[in-house]
Amino acid sequence: MYVYIYIYICRYLFNLKKKVKNKARVEASICEAYIVEEILTFISYYFEHYLRTRINHVPRHDDGGEVSSSGNLSIFFDPGRLTPKNAVRGRYLSEIEFRQAHNYVLFNCGELRPFIK
Repeated sequence: MYVYIYIYICRYLFNLKKKVKNKARVEASICEAYIVEEILTFISYYFEHYLRTRINHVPRHDDGGEVSSSGNLSIFFDPGRLTPKNAVRGRYLSEIEFRQAHNYVLFNCGELRPFIK
């Protein structure tokens, strides 16, 4: 538990240290960067909904495609377009890959929770 907290703090401090401008006063520069980040986060709630900010950004893999809900499981409702048929290459999964995909579906699909004991 403590290791994860330590890693999180180190990563957060690394991001703050990247923002340091004044090398002579590192602590003050880190504090200033933190305050600026908090202010930007706070005021981004008050922008119009069509302006993209860090609060209402588009998901990473959203290409503007439509989601079809034709009886699929909930984990397959991610937005996106289908791949063209000429770009699809089939391949067989190894035993480990198959088990990982199977476990992912079992643990992340809400429709299957009643069947898992």
